[in-house]
Amino acid sequence: MPEKSSLERDVRPEVTRGLPMDTLLLVEDSSFFEKAVKRSFRRSDGFDIVVAKTCAEAQEILRENASLFSVALVDISLPDTSDVESVDLTTSFGVPTIVFSSRFDPALQSRLFAKGIVDYVLKDSPASLSYLRELVLRLRANRGIGALLLESSGAPLGDAAKQLRRLQLSLTRVTDPTDRLHQLNTHDHIRLLVLDQDLSQVDAIELIKQVRLRRGPEKVAIVSLTHGEDQTDMVRLLKSEANEVLAKNCPPEEFLLRVGQNLDTIDRILKLTDAANHDAMTGLHNRRFLCDAGTRAYVECRCNNHPTPVALIDMDRFKQVNDRYGHEAGDLLIKNLADDLTAACGASIMTVRLGGDEFCMLMPGCNIEEARSYCAAVYKRFCARGLVFDGEPPEVTLSIGSSSGYEDDLEEAIRAADEQMYLAKHYCRGRIVVKDGGACAPSQMERILLDV
Repeated sequence: MPEKSSLERDVRPEVTRGLPMDTLLLVEDSSFFEKAVKRSFRRSDGFDIVVAKTCAEAQEILRENASLFSVALVDISLPDTSDVESVDLTTSFGVPTIVFSSRFDPALQSRLFAKGIVDYVLKDSPASLSYLRELVLRLRANRGIGALLLESSGAPLGDAAKQLRRLQLSLTRVTDPTDRLHQLNTHDHIRLLVLDQDLSQVDAIELIKQVRLRRGPEKVAIVSLTHGEDQTDMVRLLKSEANEVLAKNCPPEEFLLRVGQNLDTIDRILKLTDAANHDAMTGLHNRRFLCDAGTRAYVECRCNNHPTPVALIDMDRFKQVNDRYGHEAGDLLIKNLADDLTAACGASIMTVRLGGDEFCMLMPGCNIEEARSYCAAVYKRFCARGLVFDGEPPEVTLSIGSSSGYEDDLEEAIRAADEQMYLAKHYCRGRIVVKDGGACAPSQMERILLDV
């Protein structure tokens, strides 16, 4: 029986069961390098790699599945090519193309960039494989990122626009000075500004200063394009908190690297900030986030005369569960309660793990009945789980206390909720106590005990 072709062996099973969206096409005839590329991508990266060993095989694959490939990694030295036919093929199907080859020639490199490739990487060291992986990850991350190109109507930055699109960024091109800031104010996904130093109608340095009043360097990277002649202007732009100053005629590779490095920096800051504001065990927001973002949300809501109840939730007999069934049982209860909070509360409700078995809900704009309803929904979900440890259900309930929503500040609201929670514990636990007080008569407050 004849041996199956590489196309049948490498591609057909994938095509049959359906390719995932993050699928890479590797056009490469070297088995050694094929294995090296596959090893460089970790399983957690979430990529499937389809291999074509000739240009003809790649053509057949692309005819059937071109829209499913996020990136093509292409060697230009294949058995059935004499020039750069493989690059012409992948770019003609609109697949972002990275050339990975042992051949290097400045003239060839210029030709390839003119054909619209993303980058040209040499097979000269293990570091090249690492760079290739990071570049592919960067391209994937860029799909959800916006780039704003600020250019003069009389001298559009066409080359920069092409390069930004090749990087898979969602590009918006504007020339009107008012629209520039409007785009930033209304689109949080914009993390990159590329602007012409020679802007008409507005001074580039003043514009950067205005942008920085709204979005700091940890939120948006600013790249200024200049003629590269006046060093004084370059220094002034950097002092105004531009991240990069590049010559308009800089090589595409330099533009790619500078943009990628700045977006990588913003990503790292966002990840660190996210980690600092979330509880590692449950994924809920933590006390730090409540004190920061929660305080801002509370102040804004109360300034608009809207109620903002705060509820504190504490597990009853939680220590006994840890002592009797072990900390794994206690951890499971904490995770379950976090899931119940997420399921019972909409996106407008801020859910927080304060620490241990104590949780918090910040409910902007909710009245007393709505606050009670949210608390009851969490309570019922938690108690309906029917958990069993060592053959018996744990004697765990919730004590929940809620503020009225009309306290002067978040600190006072938390204190009021804490008082109600301890009232619930005083009434044999397993209760919700809400402090009642309307906006019209906040002095006439009475505590309502609710059996759930």
